[in-house]
Amino acid sequence: MIQPDSDVLKAFAHVAQNVPRVGVYLTEWRDHEVSRLPVTATGNQAVASGRCQILQEMCKLLKDAPNVGAPK
Repeated sequence: MIQPDSDVLKAFAHVAQNVPRVGVYLTEWRDHEVSRLPVTATGNQAVASGRCQILQEMCKLLKDAPNVGAPK
């Protein structure tokens, strides 16, 4: 993942703090994809694991954004 700039981090922090349901949805989606990984990996393992990796990174970004984007 490319490193988001400060404006993007602020936007993710805003979403994380004011619309927490987005984080819940991303986490549920990630968990669903991970649980399906053994089944979907038979078709194209790279695509299936890539989806899981992207969702994991999005969940982490949303979770960490309020702390990273906060003024020091």
